[in-house]
Amino acid sequence: MQIRAKLTLQFTLLVSVIVLAIFIVIYGLRYNYVKEEFYKRLTQKASTSAELLVTINEVNSKLLKKINQTNNDVLYRESLIIYDYENLEVYASNDTSGFKITSEMLNQVRKERISRFTQGDFKIVGILYRDRFNRVVTIAGAVDLSGEKDLKNLQNTMFSLFFIVVAVAAVAGWYFSVRALSPISAVIQQVKNIYPQNVNQRLTIQNPKDEIGQLTATFNELLERISEVFRLQNLFISNVSHEMKNPLMKIGSQIDVTLLKSRSEEQYLATLHSVRQDIRELGQLSNTLLELAKVSDLNHSLMYDEVRLDEIIWEAGDLLLQAEKDYQVQVNFTSELEEDSQLVIQGNAPLLKTAFVNLMENGCKFSDNHLVKVSICFLDSYIEVQFQNKGTMAQSEIALVFEPFYRSQNTANIKGYGVGLSLVNRIVKLHGGSINAHCTENNTFFTVRLPYSVGNGK
Repeated sequence: MQIRAKLTLQFTLLVSVIVLAIFIVIYGLRYNYVKEEFYKRLTQKASTSAELLVTINEVNSKLLKKINQTNNDVLYRESLIIYDYENLEVYASNDTSGFKITSEMLNQVRKERISRFTQGDFKIVGILYRDRFNRVVTIAGAVDLSGEKDLKNLQNTMFSLFFIVVAVAAVAGWYFSVRALSPISAVIQQVKNIYPQNVNQRLTIQNPKDEIGQLTATFNELLERISEVFRLQNLFISNVSHEMKNPLMKIGSQIDVTLLKSRSEEQYLATLHSVRQDIRELGQLSNTLLELAKVSDLNHSLMYDEVRLDEIIWEAGDLLLQAEKDYQVQVNFTSELEEDSQLVIQGNAPLLKTAFVNLMENGCKFSDNHLVKVSICFLDSYIEVQFQNKGTMAQSEIALVFEPFYRSQNTANIKGYGVGLSLVNRIVKLHGGSINAHCTENNTFFTVRLPYSVGNGK
């Protein structure tokens, strides 16, 4: 069922329930009013007749009957009967009545002084009237024909009005639901016209303050992220193709040149060593790309445990120095260590080690003296690790160093693929931390902040 149909149905049901409740209350109030008015008239008639018969000596039963017959206010099938203290009938307005009077009814009237009864269509009231000499019970009963007609007319009117109101509510609900959802229809049409070729197109926000405007703004934010994903994907594909093309062409060229003529054993060995080095570089690139893809997968769940950050930093330094003998790593604490728990964070040790190795290698590789200084500082809710090396970058390049495959212009003669810092950035974010770079006085600084608990970074 469409939303507009649901809204129309819900609105119609709501209005129907409200109107039905109002009609029931009105009918109930009217019913009680008609009933009370009728009982009041019966009580008045019974009281007047008993008073005339008891208190006025000149009035007897025959005269009282004539008086009642000349009264214009006669109810439908009205009967009025008076009994003395021995339950003997002393007066009856009609020879026959449509209801039956029992001794239990008379005793109840004497006990309660005024009582109400119902027999079929008849409404009956009984009152006890007494003076110094007499005590009589008067029973008056009749059928409230006019009241029933009044209530019947009210029922018919309410029945007709109810269906009219329901029909009007359904039409109005459909009209307003269509009006309210028209912006969504416009958004749907705009979304249908968005393809990968025009993913930069954005939806029109009619009213940014209402829910539909907020939904449209959320769609636009999603399109921004999708557009960025397409951009990174295209950049990734083009860069991977370029980076893999160079060593492959180099390998192919060396083999082609070697096959042109017979060569000495030393020349063949030199070619094989060169090809092996190129293959190793390809393997290193593929491993780095696999690690980057793994940490970029949002559905990939990581295991976090308590790890000592200083141990990971020392292990990362040892790994780097084993691979590159000329590199130097200096580690120092810039704030005082009060207890070992300051070094313990929630993290994934292998990933953090990979990130630190890349940062150390990056600092040593692009430094003239191949030295990187690592500083550890303890703050309230996170640990700050800073990597410093000699060298500088242009301010415009600092914002791009964490992009995959980006390399500065002054690093063309240094081996690398521009993937390491992108991998580091992703690992730090997976730990709820942050990383930034800045340059001052021929020094480059990479500052990593890691919270003690994953997701609590500032």
